[in-house]
Amino acid sequence: MAGFDIKRFLELAGAVKTDDLDWDACAKAGLTPHEARILRYMADTESHTILYMRDLLAGHSTRDPAITAFLSVWVYEELCHGRALSKVLEVCGYPEAEDHYTQVTTGSSMRELMEAVLSHGAAYLTPKFIAVHMTWGAINEAAAAVAYQRLEKLTANPVLATLCNRMARQERRHFSFYYHQAKARMEGDRVAQFLTYTAIKRFWTLVGSGVAGDDNLAFVAAHLFPDEASLAILDKAEKPIRDLPRLDWFHGVTEGTRAKAAEWRAANGEPAAWPAPPVLEPQAAAS
Repeated sequence: MAGFDIKRFLELAGAVKTDDLDWDACAKAGLTPHEARILRYMADTESHTILYMRDLLAGHSTRDPAITAFLSVWVYEELCHGRALSKVLEVCGYPEAEDHYTQVTTGSSMRELMEAVLSHGAAYLTPKFIAVHMTWGAINEAAAAVAYQRLEKLTANPVLATLCNRMARQERRHFSFYYHQAKARMEGDRVAQFLTYTAIKRFWTLVGSGVAGDDNLAFVAAHLFPDEASLAILDKAEKPIRDLPRLDWFHGVTEGTRAKAAEWRAANGEPAAWPAPPVLEPQAAAS
């Protein structure tokens, strides 16, 4: 597809590099409780990407070689993000329970289940529904990249900062594929535009709450994006979505994050300043 070199993407693909990271230095730097909670949310969301792939690789999408190739790489790279984040948590004293993955999967929200059923069915009815999935993916990947950039800037753990930088770069490549696919499928196609507009307007929500919990999402929003300056970074990242046909109104990531942050502050008070390093001792895993 014009604007995106799938062959080049596949050549560059692979697990986020971690074998050169100094894990002893990571453990020594430690994590604040704020960081540990944010990383757990991110790790759970990334590790359960396979659940979203069930919806994406359905119907007419399975007949497109570029989409099937991309999704094969995408789900693997996202899984590796989750594993890398889990390793940071583990070496810093926050190991996950043996049945953690199963517990998180079991707790997936009913809303996400219903959306999966509807989108899966629509994917078989018309190839134009692919535009919905591609736009949805572009929005989520843009948000993920900015979240990693924010954590990279805020953390005092140099190993975590390096890892966040690498994952953000992969997320931006994922965004590029989704975006170019969405744009090509929507331009000049009123049906694809209508389907995408309707789906995003009525059903899109911030990624991860169904898997990692709505309260945790509010916590992440309040602490990674506590002010208008940080929210402006999100707004800039989602600007390309507003360049897509019939989506010039979209500020969903920014406004959704602002609302979740306000929700957290209303329930818990203004978040404290980002905890200052160092953490003298790694915290024990939460029971």
